[in-house]
Amino acid sequence: MNIQPEILVIVVHIFLALAYAILILFGRSRLRKEYIIPLCFIPIFGPFAALVIEFMILAGEQGRRNSDLERLALDDDILWTTLRSFHEKGDLVPLEEAVLIDEVKIRRRSMLETLYGDPIKYLDVLNVAKHNEDIETSHYATTTISKAQKDFQLSIQKYALELESHPDDPKVLDAYIETLRKYIQSGLLEESLLRNLRIVYSKVLDRKLVMVKQDKNALIEKLRNAVELEDYAGAFDTSHLLSKYWPEDEQTWIEVLRVCVEGKDYAQLKKTIEEVRHREIVWTEQGGEQLSPWMKMVPQ
Repeated sequence: MNIQPEILVIVVHIFLALAYAILILFGRSRLRKEYIIPLCFIPIFGPFAALVIEFMILAGEQGRRNSDLERLALDDDILWTTLRSFHEKGDLVPLEEAVLIDEVKIRRRSMLETLYGDPIKYLDVLNVAKHNEDIETSHYATTTISKAQKDFQLSIQKYALELESHPDDPKVLDAYIETLRKYIQSGLLEESLLRNLRIVYSKVLDRKLVMVKQDKNALIEKLRNAVELEDYAGAFDTSHLLSKYWPEDEQTWIEVLRVCVEGKDYAQLKKTIEEVRHREIVWTEQGGEQLSPWMKMVPQ
């Protein structure tokens, strides 16, 4: 029985295409499922091209340098990568030093070990690392920064909604304040966004001070935030509350003097320093060091 060559070619193609499609569907091939369409509808050449691509992928995997970052896998969030396994323990190299290490393998490993614990603590170094000449180091730093930004934004939205539902809950308010403070201090925000968030932060601190009028930390944060917003009138008002509630506390007068210096109000600076000199304030060594440059600005 003679079989026409065209029919033989079609039969062979169908057999090869089905066999390869099954391998792809059951994960036995390195090719993705979308390759099945050209594999089936391009006679002979389809399976042949698939086989060539398979060998190219295999050759690339064998020739590729092993990397510590190969253990990274994408989570539900496309901006984040998580470590599936992390068992090796060893002496940690500080991230500040890891970024500067010339040996690529050591630098990558040190970054992974250090950042795995709490990447938020190293955002300032990550901002440097994202410009590193090593592509994988730069990629990991950039990805981690993106993750941190998204986490901050989601947390802020979460606490804002919770505060609307529970306006008198001090725990929710404190968590909201702390999240805003960390995001503001992270260095991740552009100038315009930073200013907007500082305005939100100021309003939330006002809510805290309505709830607890003599909250020293909240007053200090409100004063410093007002200075950053160049709201010196508001900062002076807050400084007056600090000096009223804690007149013998060194931190009170350090903050008051800070407002005078930042606001370039020499008359108020002179008046405040004279008041400080007449008060019996017990200064710590650190407080005295902070105070000394300002005191020299107004001779006795």
